[in-house]
Amino acid sequence: MTDTLDRADPVTVFYDHGAEQVVLGSMLSDPQTIGEVEAIVSAGSFHKPCHPILFKAITELREGNRLTDPHSVAGFLADEKLLNRIPGGVTYLQELLAAPVTATAAEATNFARVVADKALLRDFDAGLERARSEIRTGGSASPAELLERTRVMISDLGMRAAGDGGPTRWRDIIRPGLDAIELAAEEGSGPPGVPTGIPDLDRLIHGLQKQRLYVVAGIPGGGKSTLGAGDFVRSAAFEHSHSTAVFSMEMTEQELFNRLICAASRVPSQRVVDGTLDTDDWTAIARVCGETENAPLWIDDTKGLTMADIRVRARRLKQQHGLELVVIDYLGLIESATSAPRNQQIDEMARSAKNLAGELDLAVVLLAQMNRAYAQRADKRPVLTDLKESGGIEAHADVVIFVHRDEQFDKTKRLGEADLIVEKNRGGARGTVEVAAQLHLNRFVSMAMP
Repeated sequence: MTDTLDRADPVTVFYDHGAEQVVLGSMLSDPQTIGEVEAIVSAGSFHKPCHPILFKAITELREGNRLTDPHSVAGFLADEKLLNRIPGGVTYLQELLAAPVTATAAEATNFARVVADKALLRDFDAGLERARSEIRTGGSASPAELLERTRVMISDLGMRAAGDGGPTRWRDIIRPGLDAIELAAEEGSGPPGVPTGIPDLDRLIHGLQKQRLYVVAGIPGGGKSTLGAGDFVRSAAFEHSHSTAVFSMEMTEQELFNRLICAASRVPSQRVVDGTLDTDDWTAIARVCGETENAPLWIDDTKGLTMADIRVRARRLKQQHGLELVVIDYLGLIESATSAPRNQQIDEMARSAKNLAGELDLAVVLLAQMNRAYAQRADKRPVLTDLKESGGIEAHADVVIFVHRDEQFDKTKRLGEADLIVEKNRGGARGTVEVAAQLHLNRFVSMAMP
């Protein structure tokens, strides 16, 4: 750059205006470098106020297959009434182009990485400053939530620094893609994810797979907890030894124990509640307790948890025990630290649950309630818009399963039966699985032949 520009644009820990100028000058002189640079930096990576404007102008012109020389860029900025925000106007563009450093595409990407690194440090510093400010001002967020926000911020910046999240070339996808197909073929017809305990449901959704969010919804008393916090948990932890955690903000630890032990031992739950167990009941319960004593199952019945609290506790279990499945019962009882409208809070919680599945590489089952209004329709079959308080739940969920029992609306219809309606199944088919509703044993059972 010229001596004047060099003296005006110092290099600090947080920015290097000279590197920014080289990058923009290279983009103006050689359109082929634009794509290379775009893969490394964005408009927000530039520090000098006029540089993000120039970067956006060049990339927008390129996207529209238009010329990106200084004259064309100046014309575009004039049309957008932005040229006056470039000190020196057209003269500055000519100076960028006439810089003594003529960067090749490879050199331009090197300078672009310098710009990206400086932006990373700026964002890191700003994130730490926000955390310090919240700590010192005594905000509404809990210590656990502050720590989680900081951890997520550092994790995101770490991925940026490592270059994660960018496009992968096809040839680099082929080998792992074929390996996954081969593994599925070797495992046969079994589900690739954690088995749900309902064979027909496994055939439809292929088990509870890592990095996916499963929403199990129903009206109160419909059986969503029986399925999500009961059948799924017993199958995962008791029958297949998959490390599982249940966060229950509705039922206590004792209530969950009663449900799981009754379902596994086939002892009617009412006998446990009434204290009328006979010798055979006690024998069956003792047998199940012995068989499941070392099951990899953790139950947390702490009330008032936020999603930040759940992430912290799930991450600890993941590090210590290789957690594979998280069940949250239920969405409506998760606390929010914000004062946003409830539907926005619900959307954020669902998004956070989906992120949890991806961050920890496990399956997340989130229980949710349905709007009672659907019970007034002639057709009682649930649809996605029946999800309570937020249409955003369906956007974040990979699979939505409705638990529907006709007998809740008409005592003469299909007694002891239920439908598990897979209304959304990303990458798979929708369908309905008929099951026997053995609610006196706190469980659903497949009606299909093995």
